[in-house]
Amino acid sequence: MTDWNKDIDGGGTMRIRDLGSTVEFWFKAAYSSDWYNGLDFSYTVNGDTTKKSINYPTGADWHKVGSDTATYNQTVTFKLLSDTNISGIGGPATFTHSVTRDTVPGAPSTPTISGIKATSVVVSFKDGSNGGDAIDSRQIRYDDNTSASSPAYVSSDGSTTISGLISGKTYYFWARTHNSVGWGPWSGRAGATTQRPPTAPQAPLLSSVTATTVDVSFYPTSDGGSAITAWQIGWGTSSSTPDSFVSATSPQVLPGLTPGTNYYIFVRAQNSVGWSAWSKPTMMTTVAGAYVLVGTTRKLAIPYVNVGGTWKMAEAWGRSAGTWSRAT
Repeated sequence: MTDWNKDIDGGGTMRIRDLGSTVEFWFKAAYSSDWYNGLDFSYTVNGDTTKKSINYPTGADWHKVGSDTATYNQTVTFKLLSDTNISGIGGPATFTHSVTRDTVPGAPSTPTISGIKATSVVVSFKDGSNGGDAIDSRQIRYDDNTSASSPAYVSSDGSTTISGLISGKTYYFWARTHNSVGWGPWSGRAGATTQRPPTAPQAPLLSSVTATTVDVSFYPTSDGGSAITAWQIGWGTSSSTPDSFVSATSPQVLPGLTPGTNYYIFVRAQNSVGWSAWSKPTMMTTVAGAYVLVGTTRKLAIPYVNVGGTWKMAEAWGRSAGTWSRAT
């Protein structure tokens, strides 16, 4: 409770008393022997003026003229309208004083997260109540821990891009606002995970192996928060990493292989962040020599020729520098 007094020429005293929400208006004369009827006052609160006429009895102490509720910061006014020309009262007189009703702002809305990328997000929120005074600044707090044990802070206008984040990490965000009284409470917590490259796909499926080709099939994988935009098939003779690669869709024929060779086939995917790791490989051996399909099984074909009515295994010969010799 706060009281402010004003002495009136002629001896009286006016008082404005602020009780925190209610404002009271009091009067006291400086004499104790006379009675005064029809002493006129007015007081103005929230822009509204109330007039009161009181009878001030002999020997009276402080007399409450009236009261009202002040709902915002303002200057209230208390007036003695009567001109009594009586020693101990005096008048007329005007008394004003400022009262404060501001508080810190209320908590903003829980932030919404949009524009999620590998190293940045857009954080937006709406102001809460301003506490009776204009909001003059805003702030976003963020951390990769729900308790915000080691947070970072950035100024905001209500929609702010937070940069410098780590790809594939979950972050949490809060907002608050400030007025002339101070900072308000933090908003509720929002969370988002930044984008990352796709996860490594599963090992590809292989079919229709020939001497120089193989059919390669593969399937979508976790896209890391951003749509997959490209695939690659990799291949080589090492099980650890491919020697060659080519852009691909599934299924796709992989050509240009060497007959009778062990190959390891890999796949990987790309999104806006980058390439995934290579998948685990699938191993296969290209066909070498002549094969025939027996039922559902491919078997090595052995060539025979008819010599004088007798079938004999054919031998392969080749000519080098004009000399024919059996191929080994």
